[in-house]
Amino acid sequence: MAQRTPHSDPVEFQKTGHLQLRKLVKTYPNSSRPAVEDVSLTIDHGQLVTILGPSGCGKTTTLRMIAGLEEPTDGKVLLDGKEITHLQASRRPMAIVFQNYALFPHMTVFENIEYGLRSRKGRGAIARDAAAVATASMNLAGFEDRTPGQLSGGQQQRVALARAMVLRPSVMLLDEPLSNLDAKLREQMRHEIKDLQRKLGTTTVYVTHDQAEAMSLSDVIVVMNHGRIEQVAQPADVYLRPANTFVADFIGRASFVSVEASVHGSGMHTTARIRPFSQELTVAAHPSLAGHRQGVLMLRPEAVFVSEAPSSGDGMVISSMYFGGAAEYRVDTTRGVVLVSVPRPDPATLLPAGTVVNISITASLAYLLPG
Repeated sequence: MAQRTPHSDPVEFQKTGHLQLRKLVKTYPNSSRPAVEDVSLTIDHGQLVTILGPSGCGKTTTLRMIAGLEEPTDGKVLLDGKEITHLQASRRPMAIVFQNYALFPHMTVFENIEYGLRSRKGRGAIARDAAAVATASMNLAGFEDRTPGQLSGGQQQRVALARAMVLRPSVMLLDEPLSNLDAKLREQMRHEIKDLQRKLGTTTVYVTHDQAEAMSLSDVIVVMNHGRIEQVAQPADVYLRPANTFVADFIGRASFVSVEASVHGSGMHTTARIRPFSQELTVAAHPSLAGHRQGVLMLRPEAVFVSEAPSSGDGMVISSMYFGGAAEYRVDTTRGVVLVSVPRPDPATLLPAGTVVNISITASLAYLLPG
């Protein structure tokens, strides 16, 4: 095919999209409880925000209300200060990429990419030039005349992203876009999506149930459960300072140990003195804890270390697994089973099941939650 060359003036993509959700509610007929309940959220210009949670938590329903594909039962959606709650989806300056990509099988890659622009606001050379820029940006040069059936899953994903990109949306919406890809390709596409979003500066709302995607992509993570928001925070804070045990258990892996605690300070400076095993230490604590009380110590596997004990110890290894770059122990203690991750292990020195061990904890990686 003849090479399509854009005009000399490059297509500039918008960098707007201040999105606000105010007390959104969605209740379906004959449902015993709302699918989404009292969801309020502010997403700043250019942020990539991931809505994360288990199946049925309300994350996709929330995305569809933002897109205008679902009518809220109550609450408001605002974009750049203007209410769009009841604005038709076709009139919102948004683009959405679905889980199944929704490509037209009878159209070529190039026709798929320029379709949205032609149908919405572009004709002729304008649509062709914008599509050519998007095609190049998504590394699809040379695939323009192929149909979706002639592409791999990753290439189809790029076409879906390019088709959304040419619309120059104020907000990009992605609904579990990588769930149909294998693990290696998912990781590759995460990098491509993040690089594209940083390049364009487009406000992006990304829905997923995959914690690794949320941690690697997001500026901010919104954790949902049973239709409500449990926590809104940066990835590191969600992982190291979860709002509650649900968030701690859902994001990554953790062990939970009940302890007596002497709590000091307030707000972000709340700390607790505890003795979970033979080691006494001071850890960060949830601001709602106060005084001398019971708490639940969250321990990420990488925060725990074990060493062989000469006689009695803090626990006993009940399983030992080697993964190459890491090893993992499960240690039975009087306070429950504790997970231990060992980076770069020497296979010759791994502790077998039945080994009595002492446990030590990196205090900066532990966090005390309300009981």
